[in-house]
Amino acid sequence: MVNNGRKARRRMAQWRGQFTWLTHQTKLEDAEAVLRRAVVAFRGAPPADVAAKAKAVRHLAERVLNLRLKLLKAGRAAHPPVDNSSPYAEELLAPERAVLSAGLAGILSEFGAADVME
Repeated sequence: MVNNGRKARRRMAQWRGQFTWLTHQTKLEDAEAVLRRAVVAFRGAPPADVAAKAKAVRHLAERVLNLRLKLLKAGRAAHPPVDNSSPYAEELLAPERAVLSAGLAGILSEFGAADVME
């Protein structure tokens, strides 16, 4: 608070990206849409371009995986601190562990591109 003989006012922190509507959820949705388009392009690619398209699809799948983990971690951080040995902590960590266990292969199979890993 600032009080120089005038009415006290609060200062709010400003951050880059404020009011841009970019959230973990919207970034993930955008990345998933791009991955869907990349899989379609991979399927329709001529044999000479298949390796380059596969690399791009793998890269986009890694991005989707990382964004899903960030979204889950942000959701977990929104909760008050929890003792790691409690059942509630296990409930909070379960979705993150499921995404990690499926890994890149799980993302690729979800988007119909499991053969890109070969």
